[in-house]
Amino acid sequence: MMSQLSRMILLLIMALLVGCGYHIRGSIEMPEVLKNLYVFGASEPLKGELLSILKASKGKIVGSPNDAGVVVKVLREDMRNRVLTIGSTGKSSESELEYYLRFQLFDSKENALMDEQLIEISREFFNDQTAVLAKGNEEQLIRNEIYKQVARMILARAQIAVETQKK
Repeated sequence: MMSQLSRMILLLIMALLVGCGYHIRGSIEMPEVLKNLYVFGASEPLKGELLSILKASKGKIVGSPNDAGVVVKVLREDMRNRVLTIGSTGKSSESELEYYLRFQLFDSKENALMDEQLIEISREFFNDQTAVLAKGNEEQLIRNEIYKQVARMILARAQIAVETQKK
């Protein structure tokens, strides 16, 4: 009896979660045309983030622009680390990561969907010289977060481009 009651409660909770619009983190509701993406000229970390978002939304990165609904052509991508402050020991105590991306979106027939797009992101972080390993880990974590944010921004702009083409 208790087992059946537990099942009913579990089913009710699952039904409520589905009904409230709950989605797995990272998944984005995308139009079908965006589920096949071709990426040209992007760094491996950026491609990896785009792929993970697409996989969560049942999409993929295809091997040819002819198979794609949308083509992302990266014109320039750059990640720089800049020293902001120097401590009394002469070593950097605060740094900034600057990310720059210029890209354009095309359909599979090489028609531009949008004008050139620009994304610039910067993040400051403290360099603790007493915890060298933690410093490297923090910087890598910030880099990963930047790539995740940029991948989401690219897909959001691609979705807008696709929706405005339909009109």
